[in-house]
Amino acid sequence: MAFATVLPQFLPTLRYSQAVSAPNLSATEMDEVANIRERRRGGKPVYQAQIRMAGYPSRTATFPTKRLAERWAKTIEAEMIEGKHFRSVDARRRTLAEAIDRYLENEAPKLRDGRMHRYTLPWWREQLGGYKLCDITPALLVEYRDELAAEPFRRARPGAKHSLLKPGEKAPEYKRKPNTVNNYLVPLRRVLSVAQKEWHWIANNPMDGVSKLDEGPPRTRFLSEEERAALLRETVKDPQLHCLVLLALSTAARAGELLHLEWRDVDLKEGRMLLGRKPGQQSKLETKNGQARTVWAQGEALRLLRERAKTSHRDGDRVFVSPDRRGGPSKYNYHDPFVSAVKAAGIEDFTFHGLRHSAATYLAQGGATFPQLKAAGGWKSNVALRYVHLAANDMKNIFSDLSEKVGGGEEKGKDPA
Repeated sequence: MAFATVLPQFLPTLRYSQAVSAPNLSATEMDEVANIRERRRGGKPVYQAQIRMAGYPSRTATFPTKRLAERWAKTIEAEMIEGKHFRSVDARRRTLAEAIDRYLENEAPKLRDGRMHRYTLPWWREQLGGYKLCDITPALLVEYRDELAAEPFRRARPGAKHSLLKPGEKAPEYKRKPNTVNNYLVPLRRVLSVAQKEWHWIANNPMDGVSKLDEGPPRTRFLSEEERAALLRETVKDPQLHCLVLLALSTAARAGELLHLEWRDVDLKEGRMLLGRKPGQQSKLETKNGQARTVWAQGEALRLLRERAKTSHRDGDRVFVSPDRRGGPSKYNYHDPFVSAVKAAGIEDFTFHGLRHSAATYLAQGGATFPQLKAAGGWKSNVALRYVHLAANDMKNIFSDLSEKVGGGEEKGKDPA
């Protein structure tokens, strides 16, 4: 009978006890490490293997044949000699919840942006937190990956303070898209990787046997001329949203980059903006790839920036803010007003990040070269690393042309505010 098929049936008889210090054993003494006894169970003979080695917990397991007991003993002895046994002990003793908690406390704060980890890991903790790490298998993870993709969820919570649901209205249900499910897999893979390589709790990462879902072709949705005009007719009703949207369309900047933009990084005379410095710090960068870059606001976008500066310009303050619960400044919550503007404009299947795709498309249509596109949008790849050093000043005319396209040119002869 195969060892691999018989052993699981007898795992409940596996026992651990605290190791007792003993002299180090030589290679010739290894045969004495495992002690195999014949016992009776239900009138039938069974064989109990016990392993004692200095520095390790003693291990005991029972098998139906002496041959299986000897094979198991040799396997455990080999693991002890190679130093792998400590990991197997931790894997049997520690749970996934312990790994996630330690990761969120000690590792997540080191990340440039750990929001996705803090958002997704609690789901895994709730579903699988009680499992021992040794029981977290690729098959189990695949099962829950598919469950994550299939289960419905609600974005809105009835009765929440800022909920847009009307009294008695039921929140709509959604299903997670493949890219969202994959975003849940990445933090868990990171947790188990740290548990393997840093903490030495497990010998192998079970996520190595879990594939991502097929996300299909990359999203390339961008605004047509008519859609852009319709959207701007709606956003103009909200000056702050209008300024944010025009800047995104004029510079190909990401939402996070604009939301972290501070007045001290804006040159209102030239329209130059430095993207990438985290508020209140000099070194840590908030661009997606961790590299700062310069873009230019021109035309209508620059005019709106100057208008905002007249009422909210203070060094160190963010350009885009919303009042918090105490009435002080907080990061601007653009999502709800933008969604409302898109809906009012009659535009379907469009997100704020689509403004970045739109800007890149307009730049390409205007004749921007591949290196210029890389420098303008801050895109990074192994092939294009040689082009990242392009001087940002070389991009000023391209940004000016783009600003005129999406918002109209600056009035000539008018002095900057």
